Amino acid sequence: MQNNDVVLKIENLRKYFPAERKIFGKVKLFVHAVDDVSFEIRRKESLALVGESGCGKTTTGRVLVGLEEPTSGRIVVEQEDVTPLLYDDESAAKRYVHETYVKKFAAMSDEQLKSVTGIDALYAQRFLDLGRNEAKFVDELLQNRRERVWQMRRRIQMIFQDPYESLNPRMTIFDIVAEPLNIHGVGNLKEREEMVAKMLADVGLTPPETFMFRFPHELSGGQRQRVAIARALILNPSFVVADEPTSMLDVSIRTGVMKLMMRLAEEHDMSYLYITHDLAVARYMSNDIAVMYLGKIVERGPTEEVLKNPLHPYTQALLAAVPIPDPEMKRGEPNIKGSVPRPINPPPRCRFFDRCPYAVKFCEDNDHPPLREVAPKHFVACYVVSGEAS
Repeated sequence: MQNNDVVLKIENLRKYFPAERKIFGKVKLFVHAVDDVSFEIRRKESLALVGESGCGKTTTGRVLVGLEEPTSGRIVVEQEDVTPLLYDDESAAKRYVHETYVKKFAAMSDEQLKSVTGIDALYAQRFLDLGRNEAKFVDELLQNRRERVWQMRRRIQMIFQDPYESLNPRMTIFDIVAEPLNIHGVGNLKEREEMVAKMLADVGLTPPETFMFRFPHELSGGQRQRVAIARALILNPSFVVADEPTSMLDVSIRTGVMKLMMRLAEEHDMSYLYITHDLAVARYMSNDIAVMYLGKIVERGPTEEVLKNPLHPYTQALLAAVPIPDPEMKRGEPNIKGSVPRPINPPPRCRFFDRCPYAVKFCEDNDHPPLREVAPKHFVACYVVSGEAS
């Protein structure tokens, strides 16, 4: 059964970068930046992806908006598998379709295909409608690929971390915000001026006429980030990746920007993937939270539940590192050892094994633990927490 409230669903996403090339260009070592990551985000809700620098948060966001190609995995946006659109090389897109659908469907009977559920059901039915013709099926999934890439980019936008670097200093605010409209051929000049003026007003840059023909260097950091938000939302996307959009702003204006983003999400029926290392921001901005360590999600669930009852030792360490405003109160030191290991060809065992205070031999002898539901909607990747290592 389809769930039309799910705006984004990613399954087993991986992104590996070559770390070293041997003779004849063959890659032997890879940085496992994102490794078997899965989650979903519902309409008008947000997921905070948290973790320390280098854990793979930003890379995940860049893959989702098409700035990086996935190594493997599936990305579904509003019931459409957009993964084939993320590959620049059409042969790579064909390989994806063949490996993900054709091989599986060809091995199934007609009755089995009719019983397929979830997003696969749409493609299984189409495979049947085409008389199980594999070549036609692949061609249909890849037809009008260029146009569909543009459509996808209208639905998924990104707000970048640095408002000083992400805006072209030679363009006026009007040109910056109107650029997506120009690229996608939306409206004439008068209509674009009206749309930009309305969006600037929506993000709190009023009256918009006083901002439209100024340049980025004439604005404060908070105003620049509001321009970046306006640019991301001008096409009315379904989903926005927000990569630490308040981390470079003064504390005094962060709350205003966060309130603005929450209000716009409600008004525009929009969902966020909110990338941050700040747990206080994650609590304020998200319905659900996913904690990432060395390319893996180690804990996921409702934000309040995870932050009030952290179960993975890494999540516990992150919370223990948050300073307490009251000097009379004390919190135990993070009970982890050593430093973050290199993400190059990591061993198959639990990524947190070398630093975990609770690790046992079972953790060393088995592959990285899968996410297990240990409480309603609360998932943890830890053999000790799930009781499997006892």
